[in-house]
Order: sequence, then structure tokens, then C-alpha cells
Amino acid sequence: MHFWLPIAHVEAPTFGSVILARVLLKLGGVGLLRYGPFINILAIKSSILSYFLVFIIFSSFVCCYQSDIKRLIAYSSVAHMMVVPFLVIANNLLAVQRVILVMFLHGLSSTLLFISVGILYSIFSSRQLVLIRGLLVISPLFSMLLIFTFLFSLSAPPFPSYVAEVFFLFASYILTPDFIYVVLLFAFLGLVYNLNWLSRILFSSRLDIVFRLSLLKLSQFLPLVLTFLILVPFLLSFLML
Repeated sequence: MHFWLPIAHVEAPTFGSVILARVLLKLGGVGLLRYGPFINILAIKSSILSYFLVFIIFSSFVCCYQSDIKRLIAYSSVAHMMVVPFLVIANNLLAVQRVILVMFLHGLSSTLLFISVGILYSIFSSRQLVLIRGLLVISPLFSMLLIFTFLFSLSAPPFPSYVAEVFFLFASYILTPDFIYVVLLFAFLGLVYNLNWLSRILFSSRLDIVFRLSLLKLSQFLPLVLTFLILVPFLLSFLML
């Protein structure tokens, strides 16, 4: 239902994409939580649960065929936020708690990804994966931050998004016994398209084009670093468990 989203993200500036992904798109999840007592969960589960199961895989397949890094992130955001209706339909206390955590952490991960795309565009003057290459040679510091962003968006430990995804699996398993196979395929496809853009950007051979390194300023890294600092309390609490 959100195939307008990649077009909006591609046309929007970096700050607009951050606000759209971090704040505006979460209003749908907030609305589902507010109107949850008035929604017939059983009717939704019997009518469109199969659509959700198919669409979460279809949207992940779409991500695997994207050449524009910003469009890829927008489609991956659509695929990832399909977690929210699953948790709402599960309709248990654990699911309601996890949907808030999933939306909050997705707001942080999407912020990191769209800020990274803005920095990449200032370096390469392009968002095409065939042209964005050799970043590890150009900027090792930004490459390290991009690897951390990749791990956080992939929900890998020790990042707190890992806890949210595991509890999402537990809370949604009651929907159908076959749900585990859909989640495993969804996780595998997420690994495929995330490794695709990371390997192309960092480890592919550099093209002989002129890079505008003079536009890479400290002020561009500041939002990226501040977003990582927000994650520090969650990371420490996870490590203390």
C-alpha cells in the first residue's frame, strides 16, 4: 500500500527523507495502536493475513533489484514496517510492547541510512550503485560508520534492533504455524540486498571519476554521529542483560 513512498523519498532532500521516515510514517503505527480496541482483529486476520505474508516477501524481492540506493532504502523501509501489522494482528501484550520498540528503532535505522545516502551523494554526485564504489579507500571513517549502520539495519547483535526482531518472532508466531518459514525467507532476502549495497559501495573497484571530496564536511557527519549516540543507552542495557 506504500508504493508511493520510494517516489517521495527520491524526490525529497535528505532532511525531508529523514522526517518522512522517522516521524510521519510512524503515525500509521500510532493510529493502529490508538484504534486497536475498535478494530475487529479476527476479521482482519482471516481476510488479509495471507496478503501480508505474501507482500512482506514480495517487497523484499523488489529491494534486491534496485539500482538507486535511496529507492532501495525506501523499499526496504516498506518491507521492514510490515512488522507492525503482524504485531497488531497478534493482539497480545508482548506484541503491543514490541510494536512501539520496532517503530522507534526503525526510525533510528532509517535516519542513519538516509543521512548516509545524503553524504554519499555529496561525494559521488550520484545515487546509482554502479557509480558509488571504492568508498573504503576514499573515507575509511565513513566506511566504518556505514558498516555499523548496515549491522543496525540488519538487526544484528549487539544492536538493540536485534532484541526487537527476536521478540517480533515470538509475538507473531501465534498467528500461523507457517509464519516461521516466511520470517526466515524475509531475513535471508534482507541479508541479500543489504550485503549487495554494502559490498558495492565499500569493496568494489573504484571508477575513474572525479570525486567532490571538498564537499565532505564535519557538519555532514554530525547528524550521523548524534544518531549513533542515541543508541548508546540501548546498547549498554542490552549488554547488561
